[in-house]
Amino acid sequence: MDRTIHKSGFNKNELNLLRPFIKDPCRKYTISEIKKITKNKSHHYVFEALKSFASLGLINEEKKGNTNNYCLNYGNEEHLGYLAFVESIIKEERKDINYRGILNITKKINSPFYALLICGSYAEKKQQPTSDLDITFIVPNSDSKKQYEIALKEGELMIPEVHGFIFNQDEVYQMLTNDEFNYGKEFTKKHIFVQGAEMYYKILFEAMKHGFKG
Repeated sequence: MDRTIHKSGFNKNELNLLRPFIKDPCRKYTISEIKKITKNKSHHYVFEALKSFASLGLINEEKKGNTNNYCLNYGNEEHLGYLAFVESIIKEERKDINYRGILNITKKINSPFYALLICGSYAEKKQQPTSDLDITFIVPNSDSKKQYEIALKEGELMIPEVHGFIFNQDEVYQMLTNDEFNYGKEFTKKHIFVQGAEMYYKILFEAMKHGFKG
């Protein structure tokens, strides 16, 4: 599946180099750290891909002595589709998750404009046979939460049992910009997106502009 996508010309292996920025979006990484996390042994390959991402404006590059540091460019929302694509790669790799059950829940929802992510032990791949599947909805501020609450009741009858939280966009933003550690800050580092990653990243980038540091 090492093929080009969209108009960018980037292939899957190149886009996989963005995984560290999904795992910890507020952190700066060196090339060595990115190579270790992504298990890519070619310094030249990684360097050239990161250089292309920086040229595109997706990440920022800064030089400290002989070391290049890279971080997400949260001032640029133009290319959120690349991060969403990497999230979809991560989702596809998790064959152990009951996506069909989650689909039965989302069939009860009459709006396509929401984000849905898996959190908890499944997001970390640390689930046990008795673990519940925790999901979180991020919904537009204009949406009532009622239909999502009704949909989540379907999860009570599933195996594994599905439990969920529902937050609107403003509530997620408030969690991220709050000084105290909370559930929202936890799922910025531990999640698997089922859909709507671009909505999430827009909120995340706005929070980062206003002081969110992870």
